[in-house]
Amino acid sequence: MKFLDIFNPIEKGSHGITDEAIYGSIGNGDIMIPLYGGNSQHSYTERYIAKKTMTVDGTEAKVFSGEGVVISLDGSAGCMTYKSGELFSLNHHAGFITLIESEKDKVNLRFFSLFMQNHYKALSVSDGSKTLSLSQVYSDDFSLPCKEIQDRIIEEIGLIIPKVEFLSHIEEKLNSIIKKHLSVNYIRYQKRNICIKKCIGYSGGNSGLTEEFIYSTLLIPGERFKVRSSSTSEDTLIGYVPQCEIGDSFIKINSRSETLLVARNGNAGQTEYLVNEKYAINDHAYILFIKEECPYKINLKWLSIQYREEFLSYASSSDNGTWNMTGFFNNVVIDIPDYDEQLNIVRLYEKAEILKSKINRITDKLSILLNKEIC
Repeated sequence: MKFLDIFNPIEKGSHGITDEAIYGSIGNGDIMIPLYGGNSQHSYTERYIAKKTMTVDGTEAKVFSGEGVVISLDGSAGCMTYKSGELFSLNHHAGFITLIESEKDKVNLRFFSLFMQNHYKALSVSDGSKTLSLSQVYSDDFSLPCKEIQDRIIEEIGLIIPKVEFLSHIEEKLNSIIKKHLSVNYIRYQKRNICIKKCIGYSGGNSGLTEEFIYSTLLIPGERFKVRSSSTSEDTLIGYVPQCEIGDSFIKINSRSETLLVARNGNAGQTEYLVNEKYAINDHAYILFIKEECPYKINLKWLSIQYREEFLSYASSSDNGTWNMTGFFNNVVIDIPDYDEQLNIVRLYEKAEILKSKINRITDKLSILLNKEIC
């Protein structure tokens, strides 16, 4: 079946619900309601706006209620949360799904929000932050079991649902902590106010290293190396290649023991710390490394944590942003604390990352349990 056979067109949230608009709405005497966006869940939030809030465009922010499903269209695209009776608002990164009145006997919306999430996540596209377009949703074919089976499954897994939602909320909180701007008063420094290019070098990627080229190398013998791109995510590697010719030269393979992968476009300015790994990159990323002549001890993971805002500040704000490597290396000045103090920061962040990984494993097990129920 098609989406529009049983659902109304998705009503997207409002553009222009900026911090300025939110602050401007506070104190107008109206009730405060939750504001959701492109999150992995829409049951918990720290963002509230007045029921009557004016966007920066001078229009009134949309308010949603009734029974339906919130779906993320950007960011955590495809993630859905069932709603019934709650009063809330959405920004333009999310939309609200409601049933056609005559089709309400065909779909349990709570079932739909749970068991169609992976389907829509798979539909979303990404070179960084995922996006799900309305045209993708409307043109897609999908199927559902009969309403009686949907109702029975939801009744049987009722205790699992709030646990999944709560774990998703905790994961979002951890992501927020990990991405916070770091403000630390270090005790000892190796060097202060030094231009980053005096300590850190970079190398570009391999032009023409596309999925088609990778496929063409499948029969070439020899050791094969991961190909990384701008996604900075292990689960979106684009393949493996041997060290063969590409164009007029051989593919460049990184063999340094410690590197930072920096996304050049898409998720521009995002970094991934890699240690003891040989890999190749295409021209959507850069490899950063510590220069051999650098007299200071620098942990690259600490650098990516401490100077996250600087990395991101040199990314353009367009939909397909580009990282300004030249501007970054010419302008960024860093302070280098003692190496032990760098490692202390890294350990704190790794604790949060380990906890996030544990939550992911639990969530995956709950998802498997849910999928078993539907069978």
